Amino acid sequence: MIRSQAKNWLFRCLCSARNDALLLSLAVLVALAPPTRGHAAAPALDPSGHWEGAIHAPSQDVTVSVDLALGRDGKLAGTVSNPGEHIAGYPLAVAAIDGGDVRLELKTGGSGVQTFAGKLGADGKKLSGDFLVGVYSVPFDLERTGDAKFAPPPKNAAIDKAFVGEWTASIDLGGNSLPVKLELANRGDGTSAGTWSAGDGSATSVVIAQRDRSVTLTSNVTSAAYTGTLSTNNTEIAGTFSEGPLKQPMTFRRAAAQR
Repeated sequence: MIRSQAKNWLFRCLCSARNDALLLSLAVLVALAPPTRGHAAAPALDPSGHWEGAIHAPSQDVTVSVDLALGRDGKLAGTVSNPGEHIAGYPLAVAAIDGGDVRLELKTGGSGVQTFAGKLGADGKKLSGDFLVGVYSVPFDLERTGDAKFAPPPKNAAIDKAFVGEWTASIDLGGNSLPVKLELANRGDGTSAGTWSAGDGSATSVVIAQRDRSVTLTSNVTSAAYTGTLSTNNTEIAGTFSEGPLKQPMTFRRAAAQR
């Protein structure tokens, strides 16, 4: 959901055309070349599973893992993780496979689409190619180590109906303001659920802890957290967003359609 620096929404990768350290977010896309004209596309391999490996940046390797699975509809979905940045299970915005070529895409909110472009090995156990962020390109290698690992969504106690609904705010990242969207809902089974997203980034779930007019939201994907207090007229939640050393005020306002 929310990352504290515009170019660090998902991962930090040290990479530069001049071999200088440049912080880049890592989201994943494995972009595929189209089949050779005049030849039929090869049958698709199943890339489902847990993949571990690294992006080979000039200064150091960046450890990553990817989890992929085919849904009941036959569509590929998955997540990407970077333990060095305390990111676990960031959802893919797009996932596709064509023959031995796999395409995975993440949107992290402020830094555009970022890409892995690669191909499955003949045995289906290795995935290699180039990681792309803007004009930068570095190689990556992943190896399938087992079944996909997906964490279940958090289970939260029901929340006061005054918190239920869609809320909007903004976050300042290096002088750039990005819109933030928060959705909180109660479920029929007596639990509640929440998601948030920034810019055009993928929505991720949050752990919800509410007491009286105070609420704390903790991401189960990144290290981001928010604590705020509901206004007396139930139209604003004013508080503080934090992630690592970053702390900044943030006020969520009820979406206009719900006022």
